Amino acid sequence: MQSWRQYLRKERWMKKILIGSLLLCLFCTIIYAAPKPKPDSESFKLVNADKMYLSRSDQEQILELVGKVNFFYGKTEFRGDRAIIFDKQKIVRMTGNVIVSNDTLSLRADTLAYYRIPELLNLGGNVSITEKKPSGSLRTFSSEYGSYDRKEDKLSVWKNVRSYDKEENAYAQCGYGFWDRKAGYAYLIEEPQFWAGKEDTLRVIAEKMEFFDRERKLVATFNVSTQSKDYQIDSDFLIYFLKEDKAVFTGKPIFKSGYATARAQEFYLYQNDRKPVRAELRDSCEVFFAEEEGLPKTNWVKANNVIIEFADSKIRRFEAEDQVSYYFEQEQKDKRDFVHNQAEGQYLEANFNEDNKLQFMRMRKGIQGKYKFNNNS
Repeated sequence: MQSWRQYLRKERWMKKILIGSLLLCLFCTIIYAAPKPKPDSESFKLVNADKMYLSRSDQEQILELVGKVNFFYGKTEFRGDRAIIFDKQKIVRMTGNVIVSNDTLSLRADTLAYYRIPELLNLGGNVSITEKKPSGSLRTFSSEYGSYDRKEDKLSVWKNVRSYDKEENAYAQCGYGFWDRKAGYAYLIEEPQFWAGKEDTLRVIAEKMEFFDRERKLVATFNVSTQSKDYQIDSDFLIYFLKEDKAVFTGKPIFKSGYATARAQEFYLYQNDRKPVRAELRDSCEVFFAEEEGLPKTNWVKANNVIIEFADSKIRRFEAEDQVSYYFEQEQKDKRDFVHNQAEGQYLEANFNEDNKLQFMRMRKGIQGKYKFNNNS
């Protein structure tokens, strides 16, 4: 009887050992299937997957995760519908609602290929990249394709690129964009456009645009066109200081509106809430203007320096200084006389009413000229 009891105890003990061995083997298999933990930031941690499949060969071992996939490589979190991990090649491929979260950066796409060496993520389909800092600063990119160099912290996006910056309340679009997060520098090419606030407030079009985070500065080069609903400025080069709401145009800029056309070597535009309040033209300035908006711009002023003041984006006043010359002709109408003036001097000012009609022109200092008029009174 005692031997029979000993036999039962021994059999139970053997079953426990067998079950324990099977569990140990299963645990080891799962641990081996996952990428080997490293002492660096690339240690792998599986959080969840509805299904898991493992295939092994002499050349590779592949771990496939399906359904509500969630895992980490170091501090970088990966989510998606399906993931295939190639352990020896150090490649991860994901599809379906892919989300990658790294520090303050979040990347979304339909597909992802992550090359753990050299830490490169390639994104495809409905790409969305968001940088959100604790300060509340927010910057987003959307495109059809993207690439993120995690080691260098550099982003590239292309095809139907659109961007938004919350701090600047500014938008941009282009065919290709690059962003170096460490350097605080970004550039846009392939028909880039930039607009601030509402789309009809201020829009910049150029061949290339660059953004500098520290200076909060936009630089646009080659065939630059700055547009609003009331005016357009064409130039070769533009520096837009977003913080000061100030723009500097060089390369013989041309200002055009329904009322005036102005040229100079340099053009400084000061704005308030993205609307012009003052412009300064420097060196070889020429302003051609009409007596009324929509009429031919036959009147002109030339000087070394010209200041134009705006109200509601329309010219209200301008001053010209240093080697000033002007020509002005007023047509005769029922209640006004014909006037033909041409003069030179050192200072000229002109005022316009709310309808952009000239109220008066006044010249001072060293005046030389001709004045013709008809008086029917």
